Amino acid sequence: MKRSLLALAVLAPWLSAHAQSTVTVYGLIDLSVGVANAGTGNVKSMFSGVGPGSRLGFRGTEDLGGGLRANFVLEQGIAADTGGLTQGGLAWGRQVYVGLAGDWWSVSMGRQYSPMNLSLVESDALRQVYWGGTPGVGSGTYQSPNAPAGSGGHQSSARVNNSVLGTATMGGFTGRLMAAAGDESTNGSGHLVMAGGTYKAGPLQVSGTVNRFRQYATTLVAGAPSAALQTEWQLGGSYDFGFVQAFVGHYFYVPSEVNRLPGPPTAFDPHFLKTTSNWIGARVPLGGGTLMTQVMRTNFDYDGPDGKGTTFALTYEYPLSKRTTLFGSYAQVNNNDQGRVSIQAATVAVFPAFAGADIKAYSVGMRHTF
Repeated sequence: MKRSLLALAVLAPWLSAHAQSTVTVYGLIDLSVGVANAGTGNVKSMFSGVGPGSRLGFRGTEDLGGGLRANFVLEQGIAADTGGLTQGGLAWGRQVYVGLAGDWWSVSMGRQYSPMNLSLVESDALRQVYWGGTPGVGSGTYQSPNAPAGSGGHQSSARVNNSVLGTATMGGFTGRLMAAAGDESTNGSGHLVMAGGTYKAGPLQVSGTVNRFRQYATTLVAGAPSAALQTEWQLGGSYDFGFVQAFVGHYFYVPSEVNRLPGPPTAFDPHFLKTTSNWIGARVPLGGGTLMTQVMRTNFDYDGPDGKGTTFALTYEYPLSKRTTLFGSYAQVNNNDQGRVSIQAATVAVFPAFAGADIKAYSVGMRHTF
């Protein structure tokens, strides 16, 4: 009996510490079948990540006492149709960070979602997933075209490498401030400071973010002495009327004209003077599921004739259970003769084969979370 009590006394501190720590394994698999048309004809395909991107993740917290917690996330993106990795093949391309948090604040560092990404999700009726949402806005398509995986520009400014993020919540307002080293090059490429916030009061939600950042390496002309400063900002929100939740949003980006890449515009590198996107959307409870629709107008201001594109999106999702959901998603883009607007979902996209191409994509699928 005495030996048993002695063993418990020795193990008690370890057992107590272990009980205060938690590690969770989580993920989801999202697959669909459908058709994509980039302007040159229909292509049948299986898609992974039309809905939320397929993933495997680990997250943990440790209670440090006095209201202080340590936390971490390791999350990789998976191409469920092939078994490969998404986010350019990065092992933990979705998120990897460690941080501290209190009751109303948090600080984290690593590769993580930016205030711009979180603000856009709040004002998008499709939550930046499904065909025709806003993943192409503020996600690197315009800011860091062709940035290689692992670089500071890869998928920035949605996910940001080498970043420190602070958040604070007071009442209905949550403020966010991020700073990042970006490409960590000698000319300052990719350095950024980003500030944003979300206000929620009953059915009303308003969000906005401003980002000041230096050009990424893939947008610099050869021999540029330094990376020029650029600006993007977003403002949007939603209001829940009960029978429908309405959304509205605006995005604005001015790239550098100091170190502008030469050559004609392409879908991956538009070489524009500025771009704006405006959208309205709605989520409607219907038949036990949710109907989502959104219309977005995107303008590219070129040296010559401007490019314009209108995106129409329609999605319906139906939960079979808390973990399993069926969905159907459709989107189309009508471009003018200089328009190069793409259709993007969570981790897949359809880019126009040529300027002025009208494109479309639709699929039906299923996702399971665990």
